[in-house]
Amino acid sequence: MARNKHPEETKRKILAVAEKLFLEKGYDGTTIQDIIDGLDGMTKGVIYHHFDSKLAILNAVMEENDSQKSLSDWHGKTGLEKIQNSVKEAFKSYRKQEIGYSAGVTLKSPRILGEQYLMTFETIVPELEKVVKEGVADGSIVTDSPKEVAELLMLTLNLWIGIQITTLPEEELHRKVRFVKKTFDGLGIPVIDAELVEIADELITYLKKNS
Repeated sequence: MARNKHPEETKRKILAVAEKLFLEKGYDGTTIQDIIDGLDGMTKGVIYHHFDSKLAILNAVMEENDSQKSLSDWHGKTGLEKIQNSVKEAFKSYRKQEIGYSAGVTLKSPRILGEQYLMTFETIVPELEKVVKEGVADGSIVTDSPKEVAELLMLTLNLWIGIQITTLPEEELHRKVRFVKKTFDGLGIPVIDAELVEIADELITYLKKNS
């Protein structure tokens, strides 16, 4: 087989076709063959050269649509502001959220949930903990348990609300967001401010109406 002289271009084409199909048919309704059919003669072997599974394609598509490209991409004057801005950017990434919503059933499988859990605690929490400690140092966050704060934030937003967003009624999701705000306010860590609640409400309404 001839060597592909433009592997990055090929990869971008695969992701573009997959993204379109995920949004039109849903992740679970899209097959690898559907993606192949949209690639003008590209073979299954080419796809598997770049991605080992449909889930890997989904993860790459979501990463491409992520407004925060890196765990170190924090913006704000204080640790608290950096966390708030990061969550706001995630909630405003409608394209990524919509693609994730289309894969709601798959993302709740025990195996994938386990992978999400491990990734959260092995990769994301340690980086978030650093920013919580920065907030403690600059006085914007008051806690003697920065690791637990980072873990609780990721658990509530990603593994409590996030994975249920496709199945819970809209009203219940709005209520859960307010409960999360109340919980962190009660801990003296106002990570979820009024603006963030409004942004979350808008995202939930959008996903329920358009997905």
